[in-house]
Amino acid sequence: MEHSSPAPYLVNGIRHLLDSVKTESAPMSSGLNGVICGETKLIGFHKNRVHYTGQDVEDLCDEGSFEAVMLLLMNGESTNLEELADCSSLLSDAAVIDQPVADTIATMPLQTRPLDLFPLSISLLSCFDPTPFDRTLAASRSQFWRVMAQLPVLFHVAFGGRIQDGRAFSAANSASMSYAGRLLQILRDDNSAPTPEEEHAMNVVLICECITDMRPACFLARSFGSTVNDTVAGLKAASAMFVSQLRNDPFAWSGELLRGFRSADHAEKWWLSRTPRTMPFGFLSERPELRTKILQAQCRELLDSVPAMVMETSATNLEALLAKEQLYPTTDWAAARVLTLLRVPEDRVSLAIGIARLVGWAAQTIEQHTSGIPLLPGLRYAGDE
Repeated sequence: MEHSSPAPYLVNGIRHLLDSVKTESAPMSSGLNGVICGETKLIGFHKNRVHYTGQDVEDLCDEGSFEAVMLLLMNGESTNLEELADCSSLLSDAAVIDQPVADTIATMPLQTRPLDLFPLSISLLSCFDPTPFDRTLAASRSQFWRVMAQLPVLFHVAFGGRIQDGRAFSAANSASMSYAGRLLQILRDDNSAPTPEEEHAMNVVLICECITDMRPACFLARSFGSTVNDTVAGLKAASAMFVSQLRNDPFAWSGELLRGFRSADHAEKWWLSRTPRTMPFGFLSERPELRTKILQAQCRELLDSVPAMVMETSATNLEALLAKEQLYPTTDWAAARVLTLLRVPEDRVSLAIGIARLVGWAAQTIEQHTSGIPLLPGLRYAGDE
Protein backbone atom coordinates (compact mmCIF):
# COMPACT_ATOMS: atom_id res chain seq x y z
CA MET A 1 0.00 0.00 0.00
CA GLU A 2 1.40 3.38 -0.97
CA HIS A 3 1.69 6.21 1.55
CA SER A 4 1.34 9.85 0.66
CA SER A 5 4.32 12.15 1.14
CA PRO A 6 4.40 14.51 4.14
CA ALA A 7 2.86 17.92 3.55
CA PRO A 8 5.54 20.34 2.29
CA TYR A 9 4.68 22.95 4.94
CA LEU A 10 5.20 20.36 7.70
CA VAL A 11 8.61 19.35 6.33
CA ASN A 12 9.66 22.99 6.01
CA GLY A 13 8.45 23.75 9.52
CA ILE A 14 10.46 20.90 11.03
CA ARG A 15 13.54 22.03 9.11
CA HIS A 16 13.16 25.52 10.54
CA LEU A 17 12.84 24.09 14.01
CA LEU A 18 15.97 21.98 13.67
CA ASP A 19 17.89 24.89 12.14
CA SER A 20 17.38 26.79 15.39
CA VAL A 21 19.41 24.14 17.26
CA LYS A 22 23.14 23.62 16.73
CA THR A 23 23.97 19.94 16.35
CA GLU A 24 27.73 19.70 15.99
CA SER A 25 29.38 19.51 19.36
CA ALA A 26 27.12 18.24 22.11
CA PRO A 27 27.93 14.82 23.58
CA MET A 28 25.26 12.17 23.40
CA SER A 29 24.62 11.66 27.11
CA SER A 30 21.11 10.37 27.45
CA GLY A 31 21.16 6.62 27.33
CA LEU A 32 17.71 6.79 25.68
CA ASN A 33 16.89 6.14 22.05
CA GLY A 34 15.82 8.79 19.58
CA VAL A 35 18.04 11.59 20.86
CA ILE A 36 19.00 14.59 18.78
CA CYS A 37 22.09 16.06 20.39
CA GLY A 38 22.39 19.79 20.23
CA GLU A 39 22.99 23.13 21.83
CA THR A 40 20.77 26.13 22.32
CA LYS A 41 21.26 29.36 24.20
CA LEU A 42 20.00 27.48 27.23
CA ILE A 43 22.60 24.71 27.28
CA GLY A 44 26.10 24.45 25.85
CA PHE A 45 29.09 22.10 26.01
CA HIS A 46 32.53 23.68 25.86
CA LYS A 47 35.96 22.24 26.76
CA ASN A 48 34.50 19.44 28.86
CA ARG A 49 32.27 21.90 30.71
CA VAL A 50 28.50 22.30 30.70
CA HIS A 51 26.86 25.72 30.77
CA TYR A 52 23.29 26.89 31.32
CA THR A 53 22.81 30.25 29.55
CA GLY A 54 26.56 30.76 29.83
CA GLN A 55 26.94 29.84 33.52
CA ASP A 56 29.03 26.86 34.61
CA VAL A 57 26.82 24.04 35.92
CA GLU A 58 29.45 22.98 38.44
CA ASP A 59 29.28 26.43 40.05
CA LEU A 60 25.48 26.27 40.04
CA CYS A 61 25.57 22.88 41.77
CA ASP A 62 28.06 24.10 44.37
CA GLU A 63 25.61 26.84 45.28
CA GLY A 64 22.93 24.15 45.49
CA SER A 65 19.87 26.21 44.62
CA PHE A 66 17.43 24.70 42.15
CA GLU A 67 15.32 27.84 42.51
CA ALA A 68 18.22 29.94 41.18
CA VAL A 69 18.60 27.64 38.16
CA MET A 70 14.86 27.78 37.48
CA LEU A 71 15.05 31.56 37.36
CA LEU A 72 18.18 31.44 35.23
CA LEU A 73 16.61 29.21 32.58
CA MET A 74 13.23 30.89 32.60
CA ASN A 75 14.63 34.45 32.39
CA GLY A 76 17.78 33.72 30.40
CA GLU A 77 19.98 35.65 32.80
CA SER A 78 21.36 35.41 36.32
CA THR A 79 19.37 36.76 39.23
CA ASN A 80 20.19 38.66 42.39
CA LEU A 81 19.49 37.55 45.96
CA GLU A 82 16.29 39.57 46.17
CA GLU A 83 14.83 37.93 43.06
CA LEU A 84 15.88 34.51 44.35
CA ALA A 85 14.20 35.17 47.72
CA ASP A 86 11.03 36.24 45.91
CA CYS A 87 11.07 33.06 43.80
CA SER A 88 11.59 30.82 46.84
CA SER A 89 8.78 32.59 48.67
CA LEU A 90 6.47 32.27 45.65
CA LEU A 91 7.08 28.52 45.35
CA SER A 92 6.49 28.04 49.06
CA ASP A 93 3.36 30.22 49.22
CA ALA A 94 1.85 28.69 46.07
CA ALA A 95 2.33 25.09 47.30
CA VAL A 96 -1.36 24.84 48.13
CA ILE A 97 -4.12 22.92 46.32
CA ASP A 98 -7.88 23.22 46.66
CA GLN A 99 -9.83 20.31 48.08
CA PRO A 100 -11.63 19.52 44.77
CA VAL A 101 -8.22 19.00 43.11
CA ALA A 102 -7.12 16.75 45.96
CA ASP A 103 -10.38 14.80 45.80
CA THR A 104 -9.96 14.25 42.05
CA ILE A 105 -6.43 12.84 42.25
CA ALA A 106 -7.37 10.74 45.29
CA THR A 107 -9.87 8.80 43.14
CA MET A 108 -7.08 7.30 41.01
CA PRO A 109 -6.71 3.52 41.47
CA LEU A 110 -4.03 2.58 43.99
CA GLN A 111 -2.18 0.49 41.41
CA THR A 112 -1.68 3.49 39.10
CA ARG A 113 1.98 3.91 38.27
CA PRO A 114 3.22 7.21 39.81
CA LEU A 115 4.77 8.30 36.50
CA ASP A 116 1.41 7.96 34.72
CA LEU A 117 0.05 10.63 37.06
CA PHE A 118 2.62 13.12 35.75
CA PRO A 119 0.92 14.53 32.60
CA LEU A 120 -2.50 13.99 34.16
CA SER A 121 -1.58 16.15 37.16
CA ILE A 122 -0.28 18.97 34.97
CA SER A 123 -3.54 18.99 33.03
CA LEU A 124 -5.59 18.85 36.22
CA LEU A 125 -3.78 21.80 37.79
CA SER A 126 -4.15 23.84 34.61
CA CYS A 127 -7.93 23.22 34.72
CA PHE A 128 -8.12 24.67 38.23
CA ASP A 129 -5.78 27.58 37.48
CA PRO A 130 -7.24 31.00 38.45
CA THR A 131 -6.40 32.52 35.04
CA PRO A 132 -7.47 29.82 32.55
CA PHE A 133 -8.35 32.22 29.74
CA ASP A 134 -5.33 34.51 29.93
CA ARG A 135 -3.05 33.38 27.11
CA THR A 136 -0.43 36.11 27.29
CA LEU A 137 3.15 34.93 27.69
CA ALA A 138 3.40 36.65 31.08
CA ALA A 139 0.34 34.79 32.36
CA SER A 140 1.70 31.54 30.94
CA ARG A 141 4.94 32.00 32.88
CA SER A 142 2.98 32.62 36.08
CA GLN A 143 0.95 29.49 35.45
CA PHE A 144 4.19 27.52 35.08
CA TRP A 145 5.37 28.64 38.54
CA ARG A 146 2.05 27.62 40.09
CA VAL A 147 2.22 24.19 38.44
CA MET A 148 5.78 23.69 39.73
CA ALA A 149 4.71 24.65 43.26
CA GLN A 150 1.52 22.57 43.34
CA LEU A 151 2.67 19.36 41.63
CA PRO A 152 4.53 17.95 44.66
CA VAL A 153 1.49 18.60 46.87
CA LEU A 154 -0.76 16.83 44.39
CA PHE A 155 1.59 13.83 44.35
CA HIS A 156 1.59 13.82 48.14
CA VAL A 157 -2.19 13.27 48.01
CA ALA A 158 -1.86 10.68 45.22
CA PHE A 159 0.58 8.72 47.40
CA GLY A 160 -2.00 8.59 50.20
CA GLY A 161 -0.90 11.63 52.18
CA ARG A 162 -3.21 14.11 53.86
CA ILE A 163 -3.22 17.87 53.39
CA GLN A 164 -3.71 20.56 56.01
CA ASP A 165 -5.16 23.82 54.74
CA GLY A 166 -4.25 22.65 51.24
CA ARG A 167 -0.59 21.98 52.13
CA ALA A 168 1.40 18.78 52.34
CA PHE A 169 3.24 20.10 55.40
CA SER A 170 2.87 23.06 57.70
CA ALA A 171 3.77 26.49 56.34
CA ALA A 172 6.66 26.75 58.82
CA ASN A 173 8.03 23.37 57.73
CA SER A 174 7.74 24.28 54.05
CA ALA A 175 9.41 27.67 54.49
CA SER A 176 12.43 26.12 56.21
CA MET A 177 13.30 23.88 53.25
CA SER A 178 14.16 24.41 49.62
CA TYR A 179 11.91 23.24 46.80
CA ALA A 180 14.17 20.20 46.37
CA GLY A 181 13.96 19.36 50.07
CA ARG A 182 10.16 19.51 50.09
CA LEU A 183 9.97 17.37 46.94
CA LEU A 184 12.32 14.76 48.42
CA GLN A 185 10.26 14.53 51.59
CA ILE A 186 7.09 13.97 49.56
CA LEU A 187 8.66 11.34 47.29
CA ARG A 188 9.86 9.23 50.21
CA ASP A 189 7.56 6.49 51.47
CA ASP A 190 7.93 7.62 55.08
CA ASN A 191 7.82 11.39 54.39
CA SER A 192 10.96 11.79 56.51
CA ALA A 193 12.54 15.25 56.38
CA PRO A 194 15.92 15.29 54.60
CA THR A 195 19.20 16.14 56.28
CA PRO A 196 21.10 19.19 54.95
CA GLU A 197 23.39 16.83 52.99
CA GLU A 198 20.42 15.03 51.46
CA GLU A 199 18.70 18.31 50.61
CA HIS A 200 21.83 19.56 48.86
CA ALA A 201 22.16 16.29 46.91
CA MET A 202 18.53 16.55 45.79
CA ASN A 203 19.14 20.12 44.62
CA VAL A 204 22.12 18.90 42.58
CA VAL A 205 20.04 16.12 40.97
CA LEU A 206 17.33 18.57 39.91
CA ILE A 207 19.92 21.04 38.59
CA CYS A 208 21.76 18.40 36.56
CA GLU A 209 18.56 16.89 35.16
CA CYS A 210 16.51 20.03 34.49
CA ILE A 211 17.64 20.48 30.89
CA THR A 212 19.04 18.00 28.39
CA ASP A 213 20.25 17.66 24.86
CA MET A 214 17.45 17.79 22.29
CA ARG A 215 15.52 14.67 23.23
CA PRO A 216 12.05 13.97 21.80
CA ALA A 217 10.24 15.65 24.71
CA CYS A 218 12.43 18.75 24.27
CA PHE A 219 11.71 18.77 20.56
CA LEU A 220 7.98 18.63 21.28
CA ALA A 221 8.23 21.51 23.77
CA ARG A 222 9.97 23.61 21.16
CA SER A 223 7.32 22.66 18.60
CA PHE A 224 4.67 24.12 20.87
CA GLY A 225 6.80 27.21 21.37
CA SER A 226 6.82 27.69 17.61
CA THR A 227 3.05 27.75 17.39
CA VAL A 228 1.54 29.01 20.67
CA ASN A 229 2.56 31.15 23.61
CA ASP A 230 0.99 28.77 26.16
CA THR A 231 3.95 27.37 28.12
CA VAL A 232 1.84 24.86 30.05
CA ALA A 233 0.51 23.43 26.78
CA GLY A 234 4.12 22.65 25.92
CA LEU A 235 4.57 21.00 29.33
CA LYS A 236 1.53 18.78 28.77
CA ALA A 237 2.87 17.59 25.43
CA ALA A 238 6.47 17.12 26.59
CA SER A 239 5.44 15.26 29.77
CA ALA A 240 3.21 12.92 27.74
CA MET A 241 6.14 12.16 25.42
CA PHE A 242 8.46 11.62 28.41
CA VAL A 243 6.06 9.14 30.00
CA SER A 244 5.38 7.31 26.74
CA GLN A 245 9.11 6.70 26.29
CA LEU A 246 9.34 5.18 29.76
CA ARG A 247 6.66 2.50 29.47
CA ASN A 248 9.29 0.04 30.69
CA ASP A 249 10.73 2.46 33.22
CA PRO A 250 14.54 2.26 33.03
CA PHE A 251 14.95 4.52 36.07
CA ALA A 252 12.89 2.10 38.17
CA TRP A 253 14.93 -0.78 36.76
CA SER A 254 18.17 0.97 37.76
CA GLY A 255 16.96 1.62 41.30
CA GLU A 256 15.80 -1.96 41.75
CA LEU A 257 19.10 -3.26 40.37
CA LEU A 258 21.20 -1.08 42.69
CA ARG A 259 19.16 -1.98 45.76
CA GLY A 260 19.43 -5.68 44.90
CA PHE A 261 23.23 -5.88 44.96
CA ARG A 262 24.52 -7.47 48.17
CA SER A 263 28.19 -6.71 47.51
CA ALA A 264 30.64 -5.52 44.87
CA ASP A 265 31.24 -9.18 43.96
CA HIS A 266 27.51 -9.68 43.47
CA ALA A 267 27.47 -6.76 41.03
CA GLU A 268 30.35 -8.35 39.10
CA LYS A 269 28.64 -11.74 38.97
CA TRP A 270 25.47 -10.10 37.70
CA TRP A 271 27.35 -8.42 34.87
CA LEU A 272 29.36 -11.50 33.89
CA SER A 273 26.20 -13.63 33.81
CA ARG A 274 24.41 -11.42 31.29
CA THR A 275 23.82 -12.93 27.86
CA PRO A 276 24.40 -11.03 25.69
CA ARG A 277 26.79 -8.77 27.63
CA THR A 278 24.81 -5.54 27.22
CA MET A 279 23.63 -2.79 29.56
CA PRO A 280 20.07 -1.80 28.61
CA PHE A 281 20.10 1.64 30.20
CA GLY A 282 22.38 4.39 31.42
CA PHE A 283 25.67 3.62 29.66
CA LEU A 284 27.17 4.79 26.35
CA SER A 285 30.45 4.40 24.54
CA GLU A 286 31.34 8.07 25.05
CA ARG A 287 33.19 9.49 28.03
CA PRO A 288 30.97 10.88 30.79
CA GLU A 289 30.17 14.57 30.64
CA LEU A 290 30.65 16.84 33.65
CA ARG A 291 27.19 16.42 35.16
CA THR A 292 27.77 12.67 35.55
CA LYS A 293 30.91 13.32 37.58
CA ILE A 294 29.13 15.94 39.72
CA LEU A 295 26.41 13.42 40.59
CA GLN A 296 28.91 10.65 41.30
CA ALA A 297 30.58 12.96 43.81
CA GLN A 298 27.22 13.50 45.52
CA CYS A 299 26.87 9.75 46.01
CA ARG A 300 30.01 9.74 48.13
CA GLU A 301 28.44 12.36 50.41
CA LEU A 302 25.47 10.12 51.23
CA LEU A 303 27.19 7.10 52.78
CA ASP A 304 25.57 7.27 56.22
CA SER A 305 24.60 3.61 56.56
CA VAL A 306 25.87 0.13 55.74
CA PRO A 307 23.27 -0.43 52.97
CA ALA A 308 24.29 2.88 51.37
CA MET A 309 27.97 1.88 51.45
CA VAL A 310 27.17 -1.52 49.93
CA MET A 311 25.14 0.12 47.18
CA GLU A 312 27.85 2.66 46.41
CA THR A 313 30.61 0.04 46.35
CA SER A 314 28.54 -2.19 44.07
CA ALA A 315 27.73 0.67 41.68
CA THR A 316 31.36 1.80 41.55
CA ASN A 317 32.54 -1.73 40.81
CA LEU A 318 29.92 -2.19 38.09
CA GLU A 319 30.95 1.08 36.43
CA ALA A 320 34.61 -0.02 36.50
CA LEU A 321 33.71 -3.32 34.83
CA LEU A 322 31.69 -1.56 32.14
CA ALA A 323 34.52 0.90 31.51
CA LYS A 324 36.65 -2.07 30.42
CA GLU A 325 34.00 -2.59 27.72
CA GLN A 326 34.26 1.10 26.75
CA LEU A 327 30.86 1.82 28.28
CA TYR A 328 30.53 4.84 30.55
CA PRO A 329 27.71 6.03 32.84
CA THR A 330 25.35 8.75 31.68
CA THR A 331 23.86 11.60 33.70
CA ASP A 332 20.61 9.61 33.93
CA TRP A 333 22.34 6.60 35.49
CA ALA A 334 24.20 8.81 37.97
CA ALA A 335 20.98 10.64 38.90
CA ALA A 336 19.24 7.29 39.51
CA ARG A 337 22.14 6.34 41.81
CA VAL A 338 21.78 9.50 43.88
CA LEU A 339 17.98 9.25 44.11
CA THR A 340 18.23 5.61 45.18
CA LEU A 341 20.70 6.56 47.91
CA LEU A 342 18.22 9.27 48.93
CA ARG A 343 15.66 6.49 49.53
CA VAL A 344 13.31 7.51 46.76
CA PRO A 345 11.20 4.43 45.84
CA GLU A 346 12.09 2.88 42.50
CA ASP A 347 8.80 3.77 40.82
CA ARG A 348 9.16 7.45 41.82
CA VAL A 349 12.72 8.03 40.58
CA SER A 350 11.54 8.88 37.06
CA LEU A 351 8.93 11.20 38.57
CA ALA A 352 11.71 13.25 40.20
CA ILE A 353 13.51 13.40 36.83
CA GLY A 354 10.31 14.50 35.09
CA ILE A 355 9.65 17.31 37.57
CA ALA A 356 13.19 18.59 37.04
CA ARG A 357 12.73 18.45 33.26
CA LEU A 358 9.62 20.63 33.44
CA VAL A 359 11.90 23.64 33.88
CA GLY A 360 13.90 22.82 30.77
CA TRP A 361 10.79 22.15 28.70
CA ALA A 362 9.22 25.43 29.78
CA ALA A 363 12.43 27.33 29.03
CA GLN A 364 12.72 25.69 25.60
CA THR A 365 9.10 26.49 24.80
CA ILE A 366 9.66 30.15 25.68
CA GLU A 367 13.01 30.33 23.88
CA GLN A 368 11.51 28.91 20.70
CA HIS A 369 8.51 31.24 20.91
CA THR A 370 10.62 34.36 21.44
CA SER A 371 13.14 33.39 18.73
CA GLY A 372 10.63 34.45 16.07
CA ILE A 373 10.95 31.20 14.10
CA PRO A 374 7.42 29.79 13.59
CA LEU A 375 6.93 26.08 12.92
CA LEU A 376 5.04 26.96 9.75
CA PRO A 377 7.19 29.56 7.92
CA GLY A 378 5.43 32.74 6.91
CA LEU A 379 2.56 32.37 9.37
CA ARG A 380 1.93 34.25 12.57
CA TYR A 381 -0.10 33.13 15.53
CA ALA A 382 -2.41 34.73 18.03
CA GLY A 383 -0.37 36.36 20.76
CA ASP A 384 2.70 36.95 18.59
CA GLU A 385 2.00 40.65 18.18
